[in-house]
Amino acid sequence: MKRVVVTALVALCVAQPATQAVAQTVSDQCSALGDIAGQVVGWRAHKKTKAQALDQAARYYKGPADRAAVDAIIEKIFAPDAPRMTPDQANMAITAECLDRQKGQASSAQ
Repeated sequence: MKRVVVTALVALCVAQPATQAVAQTVSDQCSALGDIAGQVVGWRAHKKTKAQALDQAARYYKGPADRAAVDAIIEKIFAPDAPRMTPDQANMAITAECLDRQKGQASSAQ
């Protein structure tokens, strides 16, 4: 009996995040955008070109809103005048920028 209950709980825990991931897009999740920014900084640190980063992102992000958000992050991080950041710094910067943008949209909607 315990084995059945544990198996059911594990299945539920695994299924829950998968269900949410399908329902939401990356473009409306600030923490996800921050994680992507950290990954992009890692690509840049490993000498990946901007074109390679855009190509790789195109393979994983198919929705137009997601692609626009990820492409904007890549453009920002690969800009010639962009400061060199660690993945954590990029994560925090992009997450904060996204949250500020969402706050601005919420206050202008009222």
